[in-house]
Amino acid sequence: MSVSINLDFEQLKSLVDQLSSEEAAELAEYLQRKAALDRLERFQEEHKDISLTEEEIAEEVEAVRRERYEGQRH
Repeated sequence: MSVSINLDFEQLKSLVDQLSSEEAAELAEYLQRKAALDRLERFQEEHKDISLTEEEIAEEVEAVRRERYEGQRH
């Protein structure tokens, strides 16, 4: 059996306020993971036509690391 409930955002926040600290922390973690996956999927879709080799990616990562390291030294 499936049940559907329509809630506005304020009602949803009211329900979240009723959660224990542990449940709220678990929900926050779930939402963070979901948001990160959504951003990753969007990024992958937007950049699906870009072809990079692992070597090119590694070179770019190293360049960014060098740049950040130099920025920290000054």
